[in-house]
Amino acid sequence: MRLISLLPALFLAACSTLPAAVLPDAMTPDRLDPRERPFRPRSDYPVPPNVDSLIGPEDCQGSQLAAQRFELPDYPVGAYARGLQGWVVVRFHVYDTGNTHRVRVARAVPSGPFDGVAVAAVEDWRFQGLPEGMALTNCVVLFEFRMGEVRIR
Repeated sequence: MRLISLLPALFLAACSTLPAAVLPDAMTPDRLDPRERPFRPRSDYPVPPNVDSLIGPEDCQGSQLAAQRFELPDYPVGAYARGLQGWVVVRFHVYDTGNTHRVRVARAVPSGPFDGVAVAAVEDWRFQGLPEGMALTNCVVLFEFRMGEVRIR
């Protein structure tokens, strides 16, 4: 009878000496990628500019661009988690080798949360080579970060 009354105390003592269960980082709720959950907009999508109106008569003229490597950026984790939406206009040049250079943000609304991923994406793009010595200047692309998805125009 005495042994039975000691069992709960022995069980509790044994459990207190075991290490606490640790979940892997990916399993803890505060470490989940927010992009795994539905996007919840907390800002309106700002009206984007008319892309055609941003292109001057001499911009990106002289040859056709044919993409060889062309990936869209991921929606930034912080912007997704905060429900932010926006757009970024990126200008860039293309060398005759097909590599991009002088990639820069021309306009962005809101300024900041999407700029870096848009620029990094264009810096990684590769196009089919152009005639030797030719370069295209001031090419324009509009990235739309809307409802948790990224599109270009």
